Amino acid sequence: MTAEETSIRNAYESEGMTPDQIAECQGLDIVAVKASLMQYSSMYRKACGAAPEDDDGLNFNDDDLRRINDVIRDIALSSADENLRFKAATYIRNDKKGRLEPAKQLAGNNFNILMINEKLKGVRAMADQLTSNVRQPKQIQATNV
Repeated sequence: MTAEETSIRNAYESEGMTPDQIAECQGLDIVAVKASLMQYSSMYRKACGAAPEDDDGLNFNDDDLRRINDVIRDIALSSADENLRFKAATYIRNDKKGRLEPAKQLAGNNFNILMINEKLKGVRAMADQLTSNVRQPKQIQATNV
């Protein structure tokens, strides 16, 4: 872990700063900060998986989840369509192994925070240039022939 990545993790875990505050303070892109926290901060990874206790009714409750899991299991075990059975079985297996959770997908990868930040700055600069060109097209000068 580089000094920059250690600094980001400490700012989040010890200082209680948000990723937005860290990005602003250290002159980094928010995406780069979040990628670093996802890689090096177990506290951040846990926070990303946490859902608010006061559910707004838009998410599935535990009973809904049990019923949906039963449907997927029934399809995997008894559907006449072999392709559908395979897809349901594969989904169940991947879900059980934790392969469908983004935090686990990113856990083993190493990111260079400064490289990510520089790439994002370059992309944003190009996007700003394109936006500027669209808003203020260059005047085409007519030449007298």
